Amino acid sequence: MASPGSETEKIITRYCEQLKKMGIVVEQTILFGSHARREAREGSDIDLVIVSSAFKDMSTRERLELLGIAAARLWQPIEALGYTPEESAHVEPATFLENIMQTGIPMG
Repeated sequence: MASPGSETEKIITRYCEQLKKMGIVVEQTILFGSHARREAREGSDIDLVIVSSAFKDMSTRERLELLGIAAARLWQPIEALGYTPEESAHVEPATFLENIMQTGIPMG
């Protein structure tokens, strides 16, 4: 696992455990944003891409809602985006997701 900071790692681990309790098996987690760039300040949220096959039949709204509920249950400032393995493997050039996949930090 990459090491952007032990406290951030602990929060991400707890978040993935919460998702698992909710029936979402996390296949990949990618940290991006200020924590990945090591520019986070107090109060900065933790930006994540969560890759899971469980998102296959969910709309974007359903994914965001589920990911938000998991974050709320931990009382942590997590902003997560959900993608399927296929979506994360076939990224369109010059998109937000392509930038994340190229510059983000895989967290396990």
